[in-house]
Amino acid sequence: MTSTRITELFARKLAGEATEEELKELEEYLQNHPEEQYFQEIVSNWWEAKNTDDTDTSDAQDAHFRQIINHAAANDPETQLPASIISISGKKFWKRTLVAASATVILLLSAWKFFGGSSKPAADGLVRDNEIIAHRGTKSKVLLPDGTQVWLNSDSRLVYTSAFNSDTIREVTLDGEAFFDVVKDPGRPFIVHTSAINIRVLGTAFNVKSYSQEPTIEATLVRGLIEVEKNNEPRSSRIMLRPNEKLVYNKIQDKISGTGADKEKQLVSPGVADLRKPQSISITAIPKNITDSNRIETSWVYGKLLFEGDTFSELARKMERWFNIRIVFENDKVMNYRFRGVFENENVDEALHALQLTASFKYSINGDEVVISKK
Repeated sequence: MTSTRITELFARKLAGEATEEELKELEEYLQNHPEEQYFQEIVSNWWEAKNTDDTDTSDAQDAHFRQIINHAAANDPETQLPASIISISGKKFWKRTLVAASATVILLLSAWKFFGGSSKPAADGLVRDNEIIAHRGTKSKVLLPDGTQVWLNSDSRLVYTSAFNSDTIREVTLDGEAFFDVVKDPGRPFIVHTSAINIRVLGTAFNVKSYSQEPTIEATLVRGLIEVEKNNEPRSSRIMLRPNEKLVYNKIQDKISGTGADKEKQLVSPGVADLRKPQSISITAIPKNITDSNRIETSWVYGKLLFEGDTFSELARKMERWFNIRIVFENDKVMNYRFRGVFENENVDEALHALQLTASFKYSINGDEVVISKK
């Protein structure tokens, strides 16, 4: 299929004018060329954000897309950047629809040129980073250059270099929560870096929760095999996780226990994994007879906010990301209420009202701030 045909199909898809046959044609092409999917995901996310009423999210998407285009121009002087790339951002939805086909061709060709040559160092010899952000109240699905699929939860950030698909090791850095479905490539391990632990895989599906402001980091394995190690002790702290196992690393416990006592307990022969683990790491088995959509660690991928015995303060942190709000407690006792349940299609008012059915508290909503007090 020629690049002109691909561009035409993609433009018609974004404009909402593609027939079922054209959508099938594009889908079949992308399935056979996974390396060309990820930039279309970025353009699609940008375009969809422009069709929402969320000004903040839309503006953030604009800024990110402009950054992509600017990098394209900086890395390749021949890239032409017509004014319509920027001016389309300010148009109303009905006007954007009219110019979707022509504007998308320009956007796609610019993005294609940038991403297609992204494995090349920039003119200054530096390797650029690609950054994908899922803002609060949103979630994002990303297709990496090797075909690996990544779902980003709210308030999460994924970074990988432009040399990702040409390096001998595929590496990404995560701040937040993500579900990875990694394409198997025995010659190129896939590594997820977090603030305190690294996760190494070949081909598998797993969830990682690593928010910088939270005291723990979690890794839950759905299928395959992963190896986890502490950043500061890469050889002596290796632990293998098997399907339906969950690892929790406690940052606070690690600081309290110190490196001396832990290190003495975990000295093992180089390359031997899973013989002893640091005190700051625990491993638990998770039920096998529960579907991923109903498992607390992965339900968010399916649009469900599941909570099982969370304190109100713990649930509040999840709700802040989920609904893009700020929750303020005026009573410490209320913060310790515990809840069990699931939010799926509720808005923040409906969610809080549902919680009131099982606990006594008052709340008021003022814009994006929620104040919770004792009843």
